[in-house]
Amino acid sequence: MEFQRHRGFSITIKLTTWLLLIATVSITPSHAVPRRGPYDEKPRYRNPITEIKYASPSCRAHVSSLTEFGGVGDGTTLNTDAFRSAVEHLSQYSSTGGGMLYVPAGKWLTGPFNLTSCFTLFLDKDATILATQDVNQWPLIDPLPSYGRGRDKPGGRYSSLIGGANITDVVITGDNGTIDGQGASWWQKFHKNQLKYTRGYLIELLYSDRILISNLTLVNSPAWNIHPVYSSNIVVSSKTILAPVHSPNTDGINPDSCSQVRIEDCYVVSGDDCVAIKSGWDQYGISYGMPSQHIVIRRLTCISPPVLSLRLEVRCLVASKTSVPKT
Repeated sequence: MEFQRHRGFSITIKLTTWLLLIATVSITPSHAVPRRGPYDEKPRYRNPITEIKYASPSCRAHVSSLTEFGGVGDGTTLNTDAFRSAVEHLSQYSSTGGGMLYVPAGKWLTGPFNLTSCFTLFLDKDATILATQDVNQWPLIDPLPSYGRGRDKPGGRYSSLIGGANITDVVITGDNGTIDGQGASWWQKFHKNQLKYTRGYLIELLYSDRILISNLTLVNSPAWNIHPVYSSNIVVSSKTILAPVHSPNTDGINPDSCSQVRIEDCYVVSGDDCVAIKSGWDQYGISYGMPSQHIVIRRLTCISPPVLSLRLEVRCLVASKTSVPKT
C-alpha cells in the first residue's frame, strides 16, 4: 500500500523540532495578555480562535441532490455542468437560509467548480468526487498577487478542483466521503518537466470568511490539498489527507495570508509539508504585505518525508501568535 509508513519517513523527531521552533518565534499580541488583579489566581480571557463555531449542515433551509441537476455517479460521466448548475441554483438562497448540495453515493467525475456564500457541500459516506484527468477541463487562471507567477511554471495556473472567491459562510463536509484528485498523471508531468502551467489544488478559497472544512478524506491531490488564502475565520477539522510520500508538493493544509485559523484532529500523509503556514512567496509576498496570524494547530498526526512536516515560513510575513498546544 502506498500510504503505509515507509522506512525512514517517521516524522516524530522532526515534528518535535518544528514545534520547538514555532514556540520560539511566537510573539503574543498585547491584547491576548490578561491583566491580573490582586485577587486573581488564574488569568482569564477568551480565545476567539478556539471559539470559532459553525451551524450544523442540516440548518440550511434549502437542500438539493446532485442528481437533480443531471449528475451521474458512474465514475465515467463528466459532472462539471451538474456541479456548476447546482451551485448556481442554490446561490439564490444565500439570504433566505442558505443552501446545501448533497452528493449521494457514487463516483462523481468532474472538472473544477466554484462554491457560493451560505452554502454547504455535503458528501455521503460512499460518495467520491473524482477530479478529471483531462487537462483541457481545467480552466487557466492568473497567478495569485502574493506569488507573482505560477509555482511550477511562470505565468498562469490551473484552477483548483473546488474553489471560490469573496464568499462567506462556506462548509465543505460530509459523512467521511472522499475527494480524489487522481494526481498521478500530474505528478508524472511534473517529474518529466512536461507541465505548461502550475498544477491546481484540491480546495482553494480566496478572500473569504467563515470557512469550515471537516469530516472528509482527501486523496491524491495534483499538488496542495487545502489552500485558504487572504481569508479569515477558518476551521479545518477531522480530515484525513493521503498522498504517497514521493508525490511532489502534495502539502496537506496551507493557510496563506490568513487569520483566525484552527486546524485540529487531522491525519495527514503527504509528499511534502503536512501543514505550512504561508504569506505569499518571497519578494511577492513581502510586497503584498498580508501576514498569516492567530493560528492554532492541535492534535495533528503527520507522516511526511524527513525534514518536512510542520513549517512556519519566516521568509515572508507570519505575524502575531501561531500556537501549537501540547496534547
